[in-house]
Amino acid sequence: MTGGAGEMGAYACGVLAKADEIAKVVVADRDEEKAVKLAADLGAKATPLALDISDSEALAKALADVDFVLNCAGPFYRFGREVLSAAIAAGTDYLDICDDWEPTLEMLELDDAARAAGVTAVIGMGASPGTSNLLAVLAMNECDTVDRVYTSWRASAAHFPRPTADREFPEATAAIEHWVHNCTEPIKIWRDGGLVDAHALEELTLAYPGWGEDAVWVCGHPEPLTLPRIRPEVRESLNVMSARRGLMDGISGIADRVRAGELNVRQASDELLRRPNLSGKAAGPSPSLPSNIFAIAEGTKDGTRVRVGAQALVQPEGNMGEMTGIPLAVATLMAARGQVSRPGVHGPEGAIDPKIFFNDLAQFADEPPAPGAAVYEVVTDVLDS
Repeated sequence: MTGGAGEMGAYACGVLAKADEIAKVVVADRDEEKAVKLAADLGAKATPLALDISDSEALAKALADVDFVLNCAGPFYRFGREVLSAAIAAGTDYLDICDDWEPTLEMLELDDAARAAGVTAVIGMGASPGTSNLLAVLAMNECDTVDRVYTSWRASAAHFPRPTADREFPEATAAIEHWVHNCTEPIKIWRDGGLVDAHALEELTLAYPGWGEDAVWVCGHPEPLTLPRIRPEVRESLNVMSARRGLMDGISGIADRVRAGELNVRQASDELLRRPNLSGKAAGPSPSLPSNIFAIAEGTKDGTRVRVGAQALVQPEGNMGEMTGIPLAVATLMAARGQVSRPGVHGPEGAIDPKIFFNDLAQFADEPPAPGAAVYEVVTDVLDS
């Protein structure tokens, strides 16, 4: 696993090192000390490897004797296509957690090469993208035709770093900078049946069956680019954020300054963390939409217009590492059992059975479900009278 000792990779390695399906986990990381420590903590199945993935010869050597390469080493705009290309050259199946739209398009261009090599590559297999894509499949499967599909996740200042005793304001993390980048740079979305240029933070109103409706904001993410590949009739595909309005007003104001050239992404990230009223009641009421990742499909069923919502009812909670790394590990275990085998480069929806995935994912929740209990919901509103 590249980036195996990082926040996301470590959780995936932890799951895989305990699984009967896995004989060996190679914790590959640029930080050798962290890789050695994590491998020691994980036990006899884990082996550390110091690896700089920018060294193409070292990367090729590392991939020569493994069955799966899991790529958790960013930034994906630099290394996504590079690591996937190396996996294809080695004939090694591939999974990653890429959540950037730019490298997603670059890696999809390798589809023919992966098919020719017999390599199954699943890109964006984390929380969002990943879990979100598979919820979208559950929703779209309830429709004969799909016009629109939305994937959504909750943006919250509760996940921001906190001030410390020696700092009045917290230091921006890579995750904060990544979010600011996604909210300020031009993006691609799927609208009117094709890819179009857009800007993030367009405000829309979205309704989830049984929950009502609320504002959401468009984000630059891979889901809109891959989901239409399995349902070509889709006219609009968007990834959106639900959030308290105060937080989105804050990031919108910052985005305007970045686009005007007043701030770069790093400066904007620091500025955002200095803003008051981004969380809690000061930021406004909590959104009246599911707090978990969810998906909505709108289309027709038996000649009637419907709106279908899907969300997981039982899944791992906690920090971003758990919510991203564990889904990656679950998909890898499915692949090790022969349940993910479709040569080519795919979003999760193109290669993974969502029903198996959510049943397996639920076993890693703090309180696993009782036998036979529902682990996800799919609910429908009829839109035509």
